[in-house]
Amino acid sequence: MNKKAMTAAVLAALSVPAATGYAAQNPFKDLPEGHWAYDAVTMLARDGVIEGYGDGTFRGDRGLNRYEMAELVSKAMEKYATARPADRGAIKKLKREFASELSDIDDRLTAVESDVKDLKKTQPSFKWFGDARARYYQNKKSDAVKGYRYGADSEYNQYKTRGQSEIRLRLGFYGEPTEHLSVTGQLKAESSNIARRDYDNGQKWNHFNGYDNDNNSWNKLGVNRLQLDWHAKNQVTVSVGRNELKLGQGLIYWENPLDSVLVRKDFGNKASILIGAGDTSPSTGADNRSHSGYAQLADLSLKVSPAVTFTATYFHSNSDDTESYAMYSGAATWDGGAHWWKDKYYASRIQRNFRQFAYGVHAQMSPKWSLTAEGIHNSAQVHPAIDGDYDPSATYEHGETEPNKGRNGFWTRLSYGKMDWHKANTWQVYGEYMALGGLAVDSSAWTHHLNVAGGNGYGGAGVRGWGLGVNYMLASNVNFEGVFYKLKPYDSNQAGFSDYKDTAFGAISYSF
Repeated sequence: MNKKAMTAAVLAALSVPAATGYAAQNPFKDLPEGHWAYDAVTMLARDGVIEGYGDGTFRGDRGLNRYEMAELVSKAMEKYATARPADRGAIKKLKREFASELSDIDDRLTAVESDVKDLKKTQPSFKWFGDARARYYQNKKSDAVKGYRYGADSEYNQYKTRGQSEIRLRLGFYGEPTEHLSVTGQLKAESSNIARRDYDNGQKWNHFNGYDNDNNSWNKLGVNRLQLDWHAKNQVTVSVGRNELKLGQGLIYWENPLDSVLVRKDFGNKASILIGAGDTSPSTGADNRSHSGYAQLADLSLKVSPAVTFTATYFHSNSDDTESYAMYSGAATWDGGAHWWKDKYYASRIQRNFRQFAYGVHAQMSPKWSLTAEGIHNSAQVHPAIDGDYDPSATYEHGETEPNKGRNGFWTRLSYGKMDWHKANTWQVYGEYMALGGLAVDSSAWTHHLNVAGGNGYGGAGVRGWGLGVNYMLASNVNFEGVFYKLKPYDSNQAGFSDYKDTAFGAISYSF
């Protein structure tokens, strides 16, 4: 840390008695009240360059010793770049006048830094952290759509989702056993109560995960993160274990676990590159179906200016996992059994593979305005599953060749406001637009950063539309978020319906 910056940070935390204590140990002649420095300091205080002591007072009625004056000068030096020309001249004079005292402060802080390093070697750091969230979602996975007729006379609601309530609790720890080694762990508990109702010819019937009631609940508890990080001296970090992964701007993978080995190289604060390989099962849930998703990845981040960062991401996942999907167009027909089929374009299961390329940007256009955008393409080949096995030469049901051709997509978010998680009554609002083909993102496992699934399942209808959101800090570390989305399929003609039912949620979150 820059010594002047640390000086300001330490001095801001000092009380007046502490400053007086330093003066007693280092006796200096009191500065005469008529000295030119008093006029300079008064001007700087009036212009907001210095703020006096930690309690916000300047105490100009009392004579200051030279060491106390040096404390004020060190604070003024921190704001030199933004000061007006007259103030800069005063700061330079004060710096020359109190050079010896400022040097003494630097020497003391250097000694403190050394003591802190020695203390860390003998006393490893350890801390707890966590968060809790309660949320109510409506049409979370885009199950419900508009304008479809599920049979001869009934109004279609293939899944008429009334909504679902969710509770999530995460508890983590961070420790540094040695100077270059850190460990991070996190447990996650989730509970959801899903209320959904299906209709056939106006009569209620249910077919959700084998349950035969309207309200279906599930609870999950597991290890969300357990990673070991080795921090080398050349800004290389090697991470092993269940890592929390963030790629690009978030369309591929964001704050989700990956059992992996990752290597990250930082180039100061200007750029970084991440490469790795691992298993996506902890995030996709494929391990619950005895399948794995073996992935290779690379992620580049380049800060082209203090306000603009570009990202480029590659993610390749080979899996024998399958995903059910259905695409409809034309009139509905009865198969003579238990289902209504559409005459055209239906496939029961496909291979769930990804070879995604994403390019994104984040720009802080002003203190309150920011823009995030990312485009994506998935070039992976998917194949139909016949009785659970894949056959690349097999044809889809009804003679189709491949599900939704939508392999491309993009997402953008424009935000306004300056929300501070530690300050009450701070806020941010944002608007989003997205156009994502059915194969562009993982809309089934939801590994991405979006507030919506991004479609009605991998290989399905995709999504196109806009959303609005607001974040408001009710208190320090207590946040309210509300969102609303108006969405339709990526290609309405291919999907066989024109709109999804509206998606919305409200959430209260707390962190510590």
